[in-house]
Amino acid sequence: MDDYKSWNFPKSISIEQVSSYVDQLKYVKPVETVTFDLSKTVNVHSSFIGFLLHAKQNIERNGGKLELILSLTLEKILIMLNIIDYFTPGIITVINKKSA
Repeated sequence: MDDYKSWNFPKSISIEQVSSYVDQLKYVKPVETVTFDLSKTVNVHSSFIGFLLHAKQNIERNGGKLELILSLTLEKILIMLNIIDYFTPGIITVINKKSA
């Protein structure tokens, strides 16, 4: 993730990876659109949901915008947690046979 405008996430995200993402978030420049591509992600540690909330707040506080590209599985998780509306309208859902 050398380009902090577009982040591509793996199929599974562990708690150890989340702390790394928090550190990398510090390098996002203000007034940018940041895209989180989670289209291949089907398994996340609960701390990653907190990271998503923190990232959106932090990026928008600095004048930027967060866009999410979600797998169907991750979209279902955000709906189940009743937080999908917090991220709209910056959501694109990708229906992947492996994540459906």
